[in-house]
Amino acid sequence: MWYSRATRWMSIRISALILVVHILHQACGDKCSWQNCNQWSKEKDILNVHLICHTHDDLGWIKTVDEYYYGARKNLVPVGVQYILNTVTTELQKDLSRRFSWAETGFLWRWINSHSDFQRHNLAKLVQKGQIEIVGGGWVQNDEATTHYVDIIDQMAFGLRKLNETFGKCGAPRVAWQIDPFGHSKEMANLFAMMDFEGLFFARLHYLEKAIRLQNNSLEFIWNASDDLKTNILTGAFYQDNYGPPEGFCFDSLCSDEPIIDDEDQKDLYNVEKKLTAFLKHVKQQASHLRTNHIMLLMGSDFQYTNANEWFTNLDKLIKYVNAKVSETKVMVFYSTPACYVDALNEVQPHLPLKNDDFFPYASSNHSYWSGYFTSRPTFKGFIRKSSSFLQLSKQLDAFACLGSMDESNLDILRKANALVQHHDAITGTAKENVTRDYEKRLAAAWNEGEQVINDALMKLAIKDRSKHLPKQMICPLINETFCEITRSSEQLTITVFNSNSHSLSTVVRIPYYSNDAVVSGPRGDHIEPQLIRTFFGTSQLESTKQAPYELLIPVEVSALGFATYFVANKTSEQSKEVTSSKYAKHKDGAGGIIQQSSAISAVNLSNGIIEVDFDENGYVSMVKNIRSGISMKLRQEFLYYEGLGFRKGDNQSSGAYVFRPNGTDAKSLSSKITLEIVQGPLISEARQTINEWTTQIIRLIKDKNYIEFEWTIGPIPKEKEWPITKEVITRYTTNIASNGQFFTDANGRQIISRKRNFSPSFEYINSEPVAGNYYPVTSRIFIKDTNTQLTVLNDRSQGGSSLHDGEIELMLHRRAFYDDHWGVEEALDEPGESGKGLVARGIHWMIVDTPNASPRIHRSLAFELFNSPLLSFAPLQSTIDHYQAAYNTLYSGLTRTLPDHVNIVTLEQWTGKSLLLRLEHIFQNNEDRLLSQPITVDLKGLFTSFNVISLEELNLAANREKRTSSSRWSKAWNRSNRFSDRYGEGLSIELKPMEIRTFRMEVDKKTC
Repeated sequence: MWYSRATRWMSIRISALILVVHILHQACGDKCSWQNCNQWSKEKDILNVHLICHTHDDLGWIKTVDEYYYGARKNLVPVGVQYILNTVTTELQKDLSRRFSWAETGFLWRWINSHSDFQRHNLAKLVQKGQIEIVGGGWVQNDEATTHYVDIIDQMAFGLRKLNETFGKCGAPRVAWQIDPFGHSKEMANLFAMMDFEGLFFARLHYLEKAIRLQNNSLEFIWNASDDLKTNILTGAFYQDNYGPPEGFCFDSLCSDEPIIDDEDQKDLYNVEKKLTAFLKHVKQQASHLRTNHIMLLMGSDFQYTNANEWFTNLDKLIKYVNAKVSETKVMVFYSTPACYVDALNEVQPHLPLKNDDFFPYASSNHSYWSGYFTSRPTFKGFIRKSSSFLQLSKQLDAFACLGSMDESNLDILRKANALVQHHDAITGTAKENVTRDYEKRLAAAWNEGEQVINDALMKLAIKDRSKHLPKQMICPLINETFCEITRSSEQLTITVFNSNSHSLSTVVRIPYYSNDAVVSGPRGDHIEPQLIRTFFGTSQLESTKQAPYELLIPVEVSALGFATYFVANKTSEQSKEVTSSKYAKHKDGAGGIIQQSSAISAVNLSNGIIEVDFDENGYVSMVKNIRSGISMKLRQEFLYYEGLGFRKGDNQSSGAYVFRPNGTDAKSLSSKITLEIVQGPLISEARQTINEWTTQIIRLIKDKNYIEFEWTIGPIPKEKEWPITKEVITRYTTNIASNGQFFTDANGRQIISRKRNFSPSFEYINSEPVAGNYYPVTSRIFIKDTNTQLTVLNDRSQGGSSLHDGEIELMLHRRAFYDDHWGVEEALDEPGESGKGLVARGIHWMIVDTPNASPRIHRSLAFELFNSPLLSFAPLQSTIDHYQAAYNTLYSGLTRTLPDHVNIVTLEQWTGKSLLLRLEHIFQNNEDRLLSQPITVDLKGLFTSFNVISLEELNLAANREKRTSSSRWSKAWNRSNRFSDRYGEGLSIELKPMEIRTFRMEVDKKTC
């Protein structure tokens, strides 16, 4: 497999490479690519053409990551990444002027680990001499629409750390390289700026914006990436509609362009003049759309340079013959890199326009809106989000428990798997089915590694008596399907609830349960009053015989960055005194107070004392009231679906994995009348809806919670035997809010972006796709508001969403497309699911109804609670509770005191030696909340339970460089932010401004080691 357990010999080999880099540095000093640029002309009338030799290598798409690396399954794509690096390193050594740019650390790291010392030494020399430039540097080139900012930071930092450890300062890229993602987010640019990237380049932008930028010579611009932090970054969109070479100049074995033939004796083949004429025409045309006498010409594309000799032989000739006529043509050509190109622009200092909005949705033509992938493969997206939270928890416990190198190996496997799936053809759902299955297998295997870390951490944090052995903790991966093997096979068990959130957790957890009686005790042995309800099977969509007949609901309290252990038994007699607890009394009508409602129902009501929900006689939500704020709002929630356009003669643009293209503007309702079942209890009250045979939903009110939970289950989406119809299922929330065409979505879980229906700030909107063209990525939340009321919906995975009419919010939940959309994957988005009949997806929305002033404080906090949903581990209880409590800690918190409401710990993990890495963030934007949008100071002294902070060193967001106190390399004309100014309080105090993330390497005294 791609990711196996780290071994000692591999560590030795990497250490040897690091030693080689150190020796090279001592001998001649690092001379990175940006310090060793091939010279360009300083004359203003000379056009400087920077040839950027590069390859774009997806870590999975048509083939799996393994198949791409080895070159397997040549019938699909006859390339192998290992051969690209082999031949590129060989060719670069032939000529010191040659340059090459490499982006994907995941592939590069694998090549390093699988090649000889001699080959690794040559690679290191090429990087140190500046012939190879690393661009981007993340483990993958992540998507920007469906990824959460925590995952982006993690995957970027993981890749950059490997590069920094291996290549030193030359392994710290200066240019961000996002050439293939399908749209670009403002928060992504903000994160890049905070990582000290000095430029950002990409290929894809809306075809209408591209036309205007060509017309206005504004393909290069300054992107205002954050209104709060004023983080500006130089950004460039490529002249061509791709990231490949000009037509006629692809000198790769995958291409059919003619080579440059310069033997004049070959009269029928000689083509130097013809090639030069075509080349000069192209570069001058491209230059006419830019503002300087420098242009960047990309020489390479997907998986190119398997035969690097073919490329460099022809490019050498091109450079030779063009430069021979510089005085005549006023064109100079040379090998270059993106960082050298940025330096050239910095030298010229052009006046560049400013951009404030983002690049969503991306459209390649009037009917090709790439807004389907916001939702594609919803269960995979949900799995990734859960895995992100699991990774954060594992890193925190590893740090608090001061675990050793073996657990670091486990963690690295989890880090790699989590980083891999952020790839722009993974989390997006745009890879082939078998490739997606491969991603899922890697992620599932990595969970096993994380489970080991959790067990090892508990052995240190929970055990009081070192002679005791903590029972092995097990995680139930199918708990959301109401199945858990250990709760079925154990009559007594412990349930440990982990909270990776920076703030304490008070909620109700739901446990699959197989007995109709339960006794529950809390961490201190106190009696807990549970609630036992029958499982809602709906229409048996999941077709599982293992599902538990009951759900056991337990109220839990867990401290920040901590855990709490609860005790459950299903015996009702002959139990030890210590296990005895009062049981939840079943109602006469059945477990948990279930009240069956027929299809001919009267209006009903649910309330938890904070929120009240009314249902009409057809089973639909009709009214929501926030009792505390006094806000009442008409509401109808319903499921509908768009029929996606399939293949039709003369029109190749179907709805598919990438593209959302409905056949018309009206969505069809799934049902006019709902079968409703009401469950009322002291902890949770539910309205269970059966919409049709493949759509069900539970609407929940949880004790003491100020939101409504909508848990939807959709699938298998039906497939007609002949000419199946693509179906794209949405949930729509319709209210009486006067939203005036405006709605708001998040950017990667952080910034809130204002959207306006049928409008773009950057170009004149054409309503060619009135539905798909108004869809935006919703990573964590979407809301509408007027002067009195705000409706906010939080989601547990990325989805496409919009407000197509005033007062409405809709989110796409699931899609099944039966036709390829012709953007490369060559496969319909027809997921078979476990049964082979089609995928069943389940997820949740949290709805908040409050005033516009109060809502930000609520949704900012709840978004982190949802992202850091509690993880449950189970173990058989083989003794009494008293004996367990005597041997083990049942309560733990990593913090000694409560953090301010507007502060979040983004990262806490072991780093190097006795140091830990800490990222702190201010979670509010300016002017969101009167009190919480103010700067805040956090004192780290005595904050952590398991260690004392001795000293701090501030790093950039990627943690691969010390934080700069100035930006001397950056043109003042480009208005670089002054965000680098140091703001240290006394001792260990840290000031945070709204939306700021600060990163520190902490030297600590570890109490648990």
